[in-house]
Amino acid sequence: IDTSLTEKGLEQAKKVAERLKNEDIEIIYTSDLKRARQTAEEINKFHNVKIKLEPRLRDKLNDEDKEDFIAKINSFFKEIEKKGKNAIVVGHGSSCLTFLAITTDSREEGGKIFREHQDKHGNTAVSVVEKIGDKYKIKFIGCRKHLK
Repeated sequence: IDTSLTEKGLEQAKKVAERLKNEDIEIIYTSDLKRARQTAEEINKFHNVKIKLEPRLRDKLNDEDKEDFIAKINSFFKEIEKKGKNAIVVGHGSSCLTFLAITTDSREEGGKIFREHQDKHGNTAVSVVEKIGDKYKIKFIGCRKHLK
């Protein structure tokens, strides 16, 4: 369902935008669904960079095959990895956690991350991944301190 942010959701988007305002960002990728786009637009008020709509960042549908979903997120990851830009990715719970899992380059480790965080990962949760050499390091997952 493609719904807009609620009043509470818009307040949360403004708070995460404030939190991210000093980050060095070159591009924002966002799900093409309204609530994600609105969140990306709030974040971009501090960055004024290109926002790229990305349908592959939509949440996993109940009837969607798990392997197909992983492959879709992986293709997105590989595409942005080649660009090598500092990016913000605005997605939904399953797409964000799958994205993080893929950065581990380990199906076992990625699955562990997904399982451990799927019930804790909420709206406007911030996760940070840093590329060091040719590897990725997850600095933190699902932080929502900006909402306190």
